[in-house]
Amino acid sequence: PEFIRYYNTERPHMGLEMKTPIEVVRSY
Repeated sequence: PEFIRYYNTERPHMGLEMKTPIEVVRSY
């Protein structure tokens, strides 16, 4: 679903210092 893609790639994640989940994965 499109909202999953949006959530995983675009939506800032408040609990991760405003990084998106995909950016957090790339940072490791």
